[in-house]
Amino acid sequence: MTVKDYYYSHFNELKPEKQFHFATIMKNYLKVHDFDEYFKNNRPSTDLSDIINNNDYSEVNNYKLRRPFFEKYQGIFGIEATLFRVHHLLVEYNIDLRDELEGLCSRTHLFEMSDNLIKDRAAFGVLSTWAINIIYLTEELYPRGKNVIREMAELALSSDWDTDPTLLSYLYTHIIICASGYYTKDLSDSEDRELLGEILERCAQLIDKNIDTISLDACVEFLVCCNMVGVEYPELRSKIGEICREYRKGSPYLINYRRDKTPGSYYHTLNGAEHINALYIMSGLDS
Repeated sequence: MTVKDYYYSHFNELKPEKQFHFATIMKNYLKVHDFDEYFKNNRPSTDLSDIINNNDYSEVNNYKLRRPFFEKYQGIFGIEATLFRVHHLLVEYNIDLRDELEGLCSRTHLFEMSDNLIKDRAAFGVLSTWAINIIYLTEELYPRGKNVIREMAELALSSDWDTDPTLLSYLYTHIIICASGYYTKDLSDSEDRELLGEILERCAQLIDKNIDTISLDACVEFLVCCNMVGVEYPELRSKIGEICREYRKGSPYLINYRRDKTPGSYYHTLNGAEHINALYIMSGLDS
């Protein structure tokens, strides 16, 4: 049984937030209608206040390194999640909550945060996914005519970054994920494809150099981005695939032992492993 088949057959055992993530990824990337009924009956809440006020970032990857920047950019955790909710409801349900969002966080503040993040090299590199998502989503929801994908890509490529390899890998891949509209667009004929290809080359070098220690989620996400841009790294794909096959032994789905080796860990459960397994299915390694 493939990982996809296993997660499909155990979908109802996932927590609501994991169901939402898995179903959305499958719909957008695989272009399937398998979850149409689920989306019809499980529309996300339109109450933004609870989301924007939730700023418990204590569970984020590499908390110690990122904490000073979450403190510097107060509210960034909740703002990013709220931008995601507003964007999803607008794209998937044609429900426009941009005015409601402005009542909680002004457009001026969003622009200031977005602009400051792209100027703040240290914050951009360490916050990575949070910075990139806020910059991209702010422009998507309140367009100013800026090509923020190109701006972020050029910043990412401007020099070597002295930061954690996993965070740096996510910095590279999330620029590409945003360029894809969160897995909705094929980037193989994008006007920025050459620039995105340079990012993947930098990411490939980073992963290959740190293949024994870097987060497996980051490695598999890299392969997904390669698929979208239309570039191939056969040797690196083979190395990552071999690690994944080793981590699938004795389990119906992939377990990221690099994140937590403790037997019975949450990250070994169906819910805890959902993120990496969604990526695994998308990567093309699942067979």
